[in-house]
Amino acid sequence: MAFLKEVDNYYCDETGLYQSIFNEKKDKYEWHWISSPIYLSKVIRVLESEELIWEISFLCNDGWFTDSIHRSKLTQNDFSMLQRKGADVTLWKHKVVIDYLVKSERHTPISYQYNYLGWGTYKKKLLFKHASLSLGDKTNAEYKGMFNIQPKGSLFVWEQTIEKYIKGHTPLELALCLGFSATLVGYINQILGIPQDSLLFHLSGNSTTGKSTAAMVAVSGYGDPKEGPNSLIQSFDGTDNALVSLITKNYGVPITFDETTMTSMKPDKLTSFLYKWAKNVEKARQNRNAEVRERAAWGTTIITTGESSIIGQTNQNEGIRARVFEFEGIQWTKDKEQATKLNHIFSANYGHGVKLFIENLLKYSKGHFQVAWEYEIKTMENHLPNSKFVNRISKKFALVIMTTKLLNETFDFNLDVEGVRQMLIQQEMASLEERLIGPKALEYIREWVLKHQKHFYIKGQGINESQLIYGRIDINKGNTTTVFVLANEFKKMVSLAGFSDTKVVLRELDKLGVLEKEKDSQQNKYHIRRVIKGYEGTKNGVMTYGIKFDGMFIPTTLTSEEISRLPRKRATAKDLVEIEDELFC
Repeated sequence: MAFLKEVDNYYCDETGLYQSIFNEKKDKYEWHWISSPIYLSKVIRVLESEELIWEISFLCNDGWFTDSIHRSKLTQNDFSMLQRKGADVTLWKHKVVIDYLVKSERHTPISYQYNYLGWGTYKKKLLFKHASLSLGDKTNAEYKGMFNIQPKGSLFVWEQTIEKYIKGHTPLELALCLGFSATLVGYINQILGIPQDSLLFHLSGNSTTGKSTAAMVAVSGYGDPKEGPNSLIQSFDGTDNALVSLITKNYGVPITFDETTMTSMKPDKLTSFLYKWAKNVEKARQNRNAEVRERAAWGTTIITTGESSIIGQTNQNEGIRARVFEFEGIQWTKDKEQATKLNHIFSANYGHGVKLFIENLLKYSKGHFQVAWEYEIKTMENHLPNSKFVNRISKKFALVIMTTKLLNETFDFNLDVEGVRQMLIQQEMASLEERLIGPKALEYIREWVLKHQKHFYIKGQGINESQLIYGRIDINKGNTTTVFVLANEFKKMVSLAGFSDTKVVLRELDKLGVLEKEKDSQQNKYHIRRVIKGYEGTKNGVMTYGIKFDGMFIPTTLTSEEISRLPRKRATAKDLVEIEDELFC
């Protein structure tokens, strides 16, 4: 154990800390014992905050211990934390020990650490923070964050696995590109200084589709792809604050969240949360002093997986589809054998790809990068179906295409660029089709009800008991018409209309705000119970789907009671002439 033998008027060895104090009677300096051994073992500069942290070593009855304290917290209250752990720093010694440590700092070399991942700068030097980081002049910084991103296994095995098991299978090629796109998102935000949404991709399907393997492929070039507390595959089962903390200050490393179906967030809250993820910043909050505290920020690619649609769990406003891109029902792996091989190999070989990818990216100037991005945006716009979000979506998809090309340059993988592009185009076409389902379905239902109105009970008009009953129609004169269709008849009607999934139709109608639902309806429960006159077994109501239409589009017959309440006036000769003209002209 090395000690600072003498620092100004202090001295420390295995017997304790001593201070040199002038003895006026003896007219000389003498060493006075202050405390048990304690010394400044390390001074650490945190790159993100530029704060200093002291690592202090001290001797207790049961051996040596080391603890850390921020230099800004050299107060009696904070310093007392060391005392709790056994350091000999009782209250009357605080001032002397702190003075000794401050003087020791000048003689202690500074080491460097970082807690977050991705792009950044330090003293105007461009950095990509990953497993290792060189600051120049033989000075290195150490990663102290929560994620296991230290490379394991070999780069050669990782590359060969991609060549053998991924190359030629477009879905997994896409998954690899989605992961590496994180580095481009971070680059645009941190280095180019251009605000760019994080990329959010959701992979949904049952357990046999290989979505978890695809997520593993996506992050394997950056770190541990096995789900765990320190891996790049985390669980979506957490509070929104916890989920935000996992991506805070991440500017270029992909992260995956598994099993979105486990979330307890209600639709409105989940929608707000996904918007927050995409927009790269948490909402503003105040501290105890009513001051706005620093807001967490990020810029990366986030991949979620689940057995069902994550958009289906939100309130499904139109903008969410321009921020969360769902790949539903994709067969990510060819078969079980391929999935097993990839899981086995990537569990032991990961974290190598990012270094070479960064080196290749940095060969290009900022200007060249921007020109390439603009070119890919224009190309994507020409391929995607036209919509009001086409430019916003093209900006994001262009980054995936750029990533594919950079991966081919870096590793000579020869990934199928156009195949990846086609999967992105198909995703947007499917999304756009779903966005149009609501209006199409609503118009079809209106026409269907008009055609089959004799099968519906309308209050005041009765019903032909020989007819099959499809439901009931409530007319609020001059305002709205609500049609309640029996569940089985609704499903038949949807099928005849050519819609393949009743749930999707209901979801899109709900998005339009035209579904009449139970007031206490739970998530994704679109039905409502209603009593249908003329339909057996409906005393307590039967399950229906209620659709609201503007205005009175169902012709009605006035009852004698309603006729009697109409205002009456004597017809004049002029009135009779006008009626005659209308009838015979």
